[in-house]
Amino acid sequence: MRIFGWLGYKVIDPLPVEAQRCVLLYAPHTSNWDFVLGLLCMRGLNVPVKVGIKKMWTSFPFSLIINPLGGIGIDRDKKSTVSHVDQLTEVFSTLENIALIITPEGSRSLRKHWKTGFFYIAQKAQVPIVTIKGNYGDKTVQFGPVIAPGTPLNIAMQKVMHFYGKSQPKFPEQFSVDTRYI
Repeated sequence: MRIFGWLGYKVIDPLPVEAQRCVLLYAPHTSNWDFVLGLLCMRGLNVPVKVGIKKMWTSFPFSLIINPLGGIGIDRDKKSTVSHVDQLTEVFSTLENIALIITPEGSRSLRKHWKTGFFYIAQKAQVPIVTIKGNYGDKTVQFGPVIAPGTPLNIAMQKVMHFYGKSQPKFPEQFSVDTRYI
């Protein structure tokens, strides 16, 4: 947490106990700095973070950097018979403690419809969704609602949109909550 604190950031909520085994939903994601700050914060809180990344980045020589940062190679080849959701769900069967970070916008560009793969990963793995946001305006990180497995998609997404609705992203013009669930 030292580097995170030296940068002027602070965590304003207690770490949910569910963060040791969950899908960790992080937004807003408008800059590559979001990953760096989020990783520093989670490592400082001893959260066992992993992140899905294109498989090529987890091969030598990139693996020397990416794997220690928590990178999990995902086969994004269109010919693959296993979906991204199934590939990421499988990780939960091999690791006891894991917080799989997902950025639901699916891009650093403006998206008014978020991807819902995080929801289906959590449902299939029977793990909670822990929400977290970074606010650039006041340099805080805030945990939000924890969504239990079995929660219907509409209810989960409404809770998620309510929490992220007042976010302060690095680039505000590149962020929107999912307008289908407001």
